[in-house]
Amino acid sequence: MSLHYVVASACGLVLAAALATPALAAEPEQLGYLVVEPAQGDLTSAIDIATSDVCTRGQTFAVMMDGPKLKGADRGNLLGTTKITTIGPESYPGHYVVPLPTDLGTYIATAAPGQRIRGDYTLTFACRDTLDTADLQVFTATITIDGRGRYVAQGKSATPIEELIEGYVPNSAGFAYGDPVVSDPESAADPSAESATAAANESSGALPWRTILFVAGGVLLLGAGYAWWRERSRERDAKDIDHADADQPATEHADDDTAAGVGS
Repeated sequence: MSLHYVVASACGLVLAAALATPALAAEPEQLGYLVVEPAQGDLTSAIDIATSDVCTRGQTFAVMMDGPKLKGADRGNLLGTTKITTIGPESYPGHYVVPLPTDLGTYIATAAPGQRIRGDYTLTFACRDTLDTADLQVFTATITIDGRGRYVAQGKSATPIEELIEGYVPNSAGFAYGDPVVSDPESAADPSAESATAAANESSGALPWRTILFVAGGVLLLGAGYAWWRERSRERDAKDIDHADADQPATEHADDDTAAGVGS
């Protein structure tokens, strides 16, 4: 077996392994915290969230809820990927104020039907690039749900928005749902719709480099096959030559015997 064949095969296997191994996403940068308004209430309460700062990377954002019984790829999306420009940052410079499109009770009933939700949950405002599901920067809040339909924000997240943002007026968030990256607020709050959008975005972002690797791997494997074929062809040619050389003396000997018989 030739060295070229071994090297080409090894490279092909390495590329195949690289394609089969998912890329590890970098940990997002923690920019600050989220304020939850109201800081406590029923799961049916209308909630505004406010960031302690603004994104310095990315053009879109998503709002997620995660915690016990809400784990998994199809869980944790209160508001799907949406353009930051829809927030209207000029309303409250240095902050984003976003009204959640659905109350927590409705969201939980959709995301975890029949489950009793109780414990600490994390609300995350994630800054993202367009057509990318990776979180670049995040603002987070912790809320505790008591299992009886009420929640309480913890730590800095319980800070009144009026203290975080001077001049804040309740229900006046400069946010419009008219220009989302996904279709509309209802589908954005639907975990299955967000999951499908995330999968499509991931596939679309992964296509160029995966295509290149597939092509490169195919070329290397074809090269390995060609090297193997050439090696086998050379071995067959060498065997044919050896057989021809082995048969030649016997033929010459038979010719000599024939000549001797004629002479006698």
